[in-house]
Amino acid sequence: MITQERRFLYQPNPLSSVINWSWTLIVLMMGAIFWLEVTHFNWYTLGFFVAFAFLCWLEIHFRNITMAKGVLTVSTVLNHRHLVIPLKQISSVHLSRYRLGIVAQGKIYQFLLPRNSAIELAGLISEATGIEEEKA
Repeated sequence: MITQERRFLYQPNPLSSVINWSWTLIVLMMGAIFWLEVTHFNWYTLGFFVAFAFLCWLEIHFRNITMAKGVLTVSTVLNHRHLVIPLKQISSVHLSRYRLGIVAQGKIYQFLLPRNSAIELAGLISEATGIEEEKA
């Protein structure tokens, strides 16, 4: 059993990640376009760049998977009611290069993680549940 809390940063499934980061990049482009149209740097441009930096920080910092006390908690940026998955309800774990797939509560969840985090999290889940991970 895992005695300490483990936290991993993730991105949602690939399609959602592309959409979310595209909207964030639009804020940066709006700042650059506004800066070029006005031809000098001003407070509005600085506001766009600060908003871009803040959005990047939000999207990275608030997306994490926490594993503690036999529960997998997935937090998101906008939904403050986190997804809570008891480890006993996980029926299978699929691991590919940077993607971790979990089947739990009758649903399929996919997360993009750094390679080492994906391997470590899949190993922790497999160890806690007794399920062998499937590698692709």
